[in-house]
Amino acid sequence: MANSREEQLRNSRRLARQMLGAVALVLVVIGLFTVLNWCVAALRAALDDSDRRERFADRVYGLVMFDVLPFDDVSAVDSTVFRQAAIWGTVYQAQKDGTLDDYERDTETGSLILPQLEIDTYLTNLLGPDYPLEEGSFETEEFIYNYDADRQGYLVPVTGAVGLYTPEVEKIWTQSGKTYVTVGYIPTISNSSTGELSLTAPTEPTKYMDFVFSRGENRQWYLTALQESEMQVETQDSATPAPTSSVDDPQAMVQGQLDSTMTDAANSSDTASEELVPEENTDESNTGDGTTGEETPTEDNTGDETGDGGDGGDSSAESTDEPATSTATSD
Repeated sequence: MANSREEQLRNSRRLARQMLGAVALVLVVIGLFTVLNWCVAALRAALDDSDRRERFADRVYGLVMFDVLPFDDVSAVDSTVFRQAAIWGTVYQAQKDGTLDDYERDTETGSLILPQLEIDTYLTNLLGPDYPLEEGSFETEEFIYNYDADRQGYLVPVTGAVGLYTPEVEKIWTQSGKTYVTVGYIPTISNSSTGELSLTAPTEPTKYMDFVFSRGENRQWYLTALQESEMQVETQDSATPAPTSSVDDPQAMVQGQLDSTMTDAANSSDTASEELVPEENTDESNTGDGTTGEETPTEDNTGDETGDGGDGGDSSAESTDEPATSTATSD
């Protein structure tokens, strides 16, 4: 009995150890998966620079919008170019944040009053604190911006400008102490050769530019140059491809099918006519044979009548007079 009880206790302790080991193993597996998920999330966050790309896209939105020409020095660019870019960059950011309706409106023109302070802030964040700020009305090729000194803001037309392009940051890299941001230019629906709205505007960039940023005060990056990018647009079919030798116009294809159908019908008619011609000839030959068979007795009868002394037809008489005469002579 004692041995049996000790055996039972031993089995119970063994079972308890097994259960404890199984629980510990499950906890270890869960811990490994948890740690692995943390590592993957950390690695993904380290490699994902979508937030940084979005910040750069917001900073250069106004410049991309009006397709500013390349430059190597911001001081060589007309200040109205950057001021216009700052105005519409601020308007875009307000639209994105949903705060555009919070701005004051001019009662006479209905224009949006954009504070000068926000324009200066935009330019400072883009070009650096050393860039000289200006105020007052100015004019560009696209708009006339009137400055209201009493309210210290620009009157922005409510009709707004639909820019030529929207930015899409492709890549960001650092070289020789400068940060290069390659931006793809995606055309808007109003960017067409005719100036009319196009519902088939491309959804992929049609060109690329490199925005060059240099480190300035407070270790911030500021725009110093705009260059043409080495990245080129891949050759591919656009949304509305032009007709090529291998792709026919739909209307031409339909017309070609109609012409083919008419040609086939004409050929069928000619073939049917050709098939009918031998039948007519056969009928004529049969008719000729029948006529010959019917006329042969007539000629024989005529010959008999001639031999009996009757009068024959004119044509038959002419054709048989000479043989008859020669026969009579020989007799």
